[in-house]
Amino acid sequence: MAAVQHSRLGANLSSWKDLLKSWLRGHSETWQFAVGHALAFPFVALQLIMVMIGSGRGAVICLALASVACVAAGWLMRPWFEALPRKEQRRITTVPLIGYLSLVALFVLCCLLLGPQDRGLASMLLFLVWTYHSLYGSAFEPSGFAYERLRGRLRRAAPVRVAVIWCGMAGLFFLLQGLRERSEYKTVVFGTMVTLSLAGVAASLKVFTRVRRLSTSLEIHVDKLVIELERLRVLPEERHSEQQIAVESAWRDLRRILLNKIDTGFNISGVFVLPQTAFRELQNDVHRAQRAAGSDFATHRSVIARLRLIRMSCAGGTDTLA
Repeated sequence: MAAVQHSRLGANLSSWKDLLKSWLRGHSETWQFAVGHALAFPFVALQLIMVMIGSGRGAVICLALASVACVAAGWLMRPWFEALPRKEQRRITTVPLIGYLSLVALFVLCCLLLGPQDRGLASMLLFLVWTYHSLYGSAFEPSGFAYERLRGRLRRAAPVRVAVIWCGMAGLFFLLQGLRERSEYKTVVFGTMVTLSLAGVAASLKVFTRVRRLSTSLEIHVDKLVIELERLRVLPEERHSEQQIAVESAWRDLRRILLNKIDTGFNISGVFVLPQTAFRELQNDVHRAQRAAGSDFATHRSVIARLRLIRMSCAGGTDTLA
């Protein structure tokens, strides 16, 4: 009986969800855009107010509400965005990233101002910055224009990650500073702070080294795949089977690099090299060009152009000795 009631409740909720979705999509793109703004702005503004007045609990609650509101607002504003010219889309998709970085900077500034008066609250807000970026920070990276924006992702991933690491370190320092004022803990706390500082420096250097290594591997394996594809196109037909295996091997090597996150080794956190949609499209086109063996010139040219964009994005950020 309970299972039947649960099934009916799920069906009713799904029906109401579909009705609400169709009703919202039935309005004009401008109306949906306006409602999206009206939905997200109050929660974001309230979050900023909570931060400014130093209410840690209010900031956490508003952060959760603002996250949900921003997702709903993004869904509402999507039709208006998709109707814009491609050039305007590229400009607008950077707004969430700029807003996110500005919000992080505002949190850090508020923490520095609150630090002398309330170290506990300041440390909590700094931990919040570190936690939020670790879990959700990559969601603010624009997924549109995946190849054109790859250079920017490679350049800012390490500095932003390092800045967030030091936010977490600063939160620990604020907590330890209270213990340092007690005479019996001064020596231990000082040694702990020095150790943490050295660990932070080592972690920061490791992040930059990781990005350089990834850029170098990308460039090497992209070059290899381009060469194998070009060779497949010009070889005689009796050698196509052997060369198709070489193309598949080169793609598998590149695929392993593309599936990594730029600034971290964790799948749930970090900046993507290519968003999933762009990655799947590239994979399908590579396989299509491989099967066509050069006869599908349009697909071959498209794949080579995308691979060259990846290679150009890595220029200046490689280090073969890293």
